Amino acid sequence: MRSVALCLLVLVGASQSYLLQDYTLSDDEIQLMAFREQPQNAAISACQDIQFNYCQTTFNTFFGMDESISWRNGTYIFNTVQKYLMMNVTELVKVCNTRTQFYQCLGSSYYTCMNLYTLLNKPQPDFSNTFDYVRTFRGLEGMCVGGFSEVVYQWDCLGTFPTTMAYQNCINNFNQTVAANNFCPAVQQTGVCLNDAYNAACGAPAAGYFGCELFRITFDNSCWGLRCMVDGA
Repeated sequence: MRSVALCLLVLVGASQSYLLQDYTLSDDEIQLMAFREQPQNAAISACQDIQFNYCQTTFNTFFGMDESISWRNGTYIFNTVQKYLMMNVTELVKVCNTRTQFYQCLGSSYYTCMNLYTLLNKPQPDFSNTFDYVRTFRGLEGMCVGGFSEVVYQWDCLGTFPTTMAYQNCINNFNQTVAANNFCPAVQQTGVCLNDAYNAACGAPAAGYFGCELFRITFDNSCWGLRCMVDGA
C-alpha cells in the first residue's frame, strides 16, 4: 500500500517536487515574528557585516550564485537551494556540508545573523526576501542535522509530498488561522497536521516528525517551547 502511495506522490509532484516546505507569510506576520525574536541577552554575539558577507559569498560559490547575492535576495537563495536539494541524494549531502561550513564560518554569530529581528533592523529590508532567507537556513538546519537520516532514506517521498493536497490543506488552514493573537497555537496545530499527513504518506513515525520539525524550526525563536513529538513516544 505504501509503495502505491509513493508512486502516486511521484506522479503528482515529479515536475515541481521540493524538500524545503513552501509557504508564505504576510508582512504583518513576519513583523510579529521579528518582534518575538528580539534577542533578550545583550551578551549575544553581534552579526558583523564583514564576516557575514564573507561567509555568504563562500556559501554562494557552491551554488554558482554571484558574490553579490545576500540575505536581501532570500527568495532567490531559497529557490536555488531547493533546486539543488531535489537533484539527488548526493547533491543533498553536498548542500548539507555547505550549510555546515557556513555555520562554522559564522561561529557564535550564526544565530544572531539568522534572526529576523536582526535583519529587519538593517536599512531598507524587504520582508518576504528576509523571511525566505531565514527559513532557508532554519530549514536546512532541521533537515541536515536532526532530520538527515530520514531525508536521505526517504528522499523521494519527503520531496514530493509537499506538492500534494494533504500538505496544502495543512498550510491553507495555517494561513486562514494564523493571527497576532493566535500565532503560536496556529504553528503548533499546523505541526500536528503535518505530522499526521507526512506519516500517512511516507510512513510513521519518523516521516511525521520530520514534517512537523521542518515547519516548527522556522518559528523556533518566536514560539518558545513548541515541540514535535514522535508518535508512540
